[in-house]
Amino acid sequence: MAVDNDLITRSRKFMAVTNDCLKGSPYQFPEDEASIHRYSQIEESLSAIQNKLKNLPSVDGIPETLKRSLRTQEVYESNAIEGLGADLATTDTTIMGTTIEHKSNKEYVEWAITRGIQSDNHLYDVIGLTAARGLSRDIASIIDRPITEADIRTIHEIIMKNQSFSGIYKQYTNEISLNNEHRTAAPTDTPGAMREFIDWTNGLSRRGYRTSLSIVKAAATHAWLTHIHPFHDGNGRLARLFANMILAREDMPPLILRNTYHRGKYIDALSYSDSGGDISKLILVFCRAAERVIDDMENPKLAQQMFEEDINLRLSTEFRNWEVNLAKFQTELSASLLLHGLTYMRAGGLSPSEYKALQKGKRPLGKSWWGEIQDRKNEDIAVLFFGFLPNWVQTKIERDEHYPCLFLYPRNKDNKTLSKYMRPAKEYGKKGYTHIVIQPLEQRAYIWGENSAPLQKVTYGEAARQIALTCSDYSLNP
Repeated sequence: MAVDNDLITRSRKFMAVTNDCLKGSPYQFPEDEASIHRYSQIEESLSAIQNKLKNLPSVDGIPETLKRSLRTQEVYESNAIEGLGADLATTDTTIMGTTIEHKSNKEYVEWAITRGIQSDNHLYDVIGLTAARGLSRDIASIIDRPITEADIRTIHEIIMKNQSFSGIYKQYTNEISLNNEHRTAAPTDTPGAMREFIDWTNGLSRRGYRTSLSIVKAAATHAWLTHIHPFHDGNGRLARLFANMILAREDMPPLILRNTYHRGKYIDALSYSDSGGDISKLILVFCRAAERVIDDMENPKLAQQMFEEDINLRLSTEFRNWEVNLAKFQTELSASLLLHGLTYMRAGGLSPSEYKALQKGKRPLGKSWWGEIQDRKNEDIAVLFFGFLPNWVQTKIERDEHYPCLFLYPRNKDNKTLSKYMRPAKEYGKKGYTHIVIQPLEQRAYIWGENSAPLQKVTYGEAARQIALTCSDYSLNP
């Protein structure tokens, strides 16, 4: 199919400007035909973000209630991605109950330790990251102030609650917990790599204002810092704070990567940047995260309602019961996949407000991955993600049976797109089952196929068996 000449021109112009910004970093945009298709999506998303921000106040000017909820979400989600911290409600009450307005960050941490909070790891994950976030924003607020290695060490020390290795570059080779195939910088190379990273970061323009390059800079610094992995632990939380420092200097809203929504795409994007020095996928993940916060800025009252709903619904019997039954299905699915030499890898989930929106048939901003299916070579062959019930299914089942739907998509072999997975093609078998809806009250599930596999209600074990058979077909017929 012929490529639109205007698309080629815009994409090449965008890539040229971006590559100039990335000069001296490990990242560059390859200027080939496949890239033109991929980067046109990024250029379009960044342009839309710029246009929306023109009509919005500065980040400092947003309502205090939204500032509070964004701060809580940033701390909660960054911890949750690593499997750390307290739940959302506890995170919010802990932050509000331990105000730092009149304390320096150092005094705040010492205050927390003297009250025994350090002995509760979940609470200190909240306290430490909140204090580190405050310090990072203080540094970012002084536009002309260079960021130093000492700053990074101090921020890390606060995050890691004065552990023996906090604030000290690693002494042993480590790996990225979300991407164990990547080889991080050797301990002997880490000081030099960090000096190079800091020098490049301070060479970036610090007076940009909501430009199309703002998110590009944040993605590059995040990917690079994660690639080096300078400390024994805490590198992910540090990198996400650092990316938001870069954005804060350009009056951009913070990136809040949701554990339930972005985790799978985020891990995949980091792996992609490591393998080929291409941060295009990470930029797009950051764009999607920024769009969600911008939506909150456009309608702060609705954002506050959603935030409160997330806290209240998380405690509800309905949501917890659905999560318990989803876990039961996951256990059955993992066992069925193993019989075909396949494995299930968790990639995300749903927050309570996302669950409720899908239950009501509302379309989310994008696809929320639940899990990836891998073959014996640890290569991804399919993904399960959440969506809402198709209209034709809604008419076939009772209203009280409407729950979020799981969609099964195979790996996309087309390298011209940023989409890792695609809608199942006709050749994947007329009777392959590709959709599941958990029914927690009956502990059964509705299943059907993308093509013509009929809608039926079955046990979790049978649903898992049918999905595993479809995944096996994907594996044998890529």
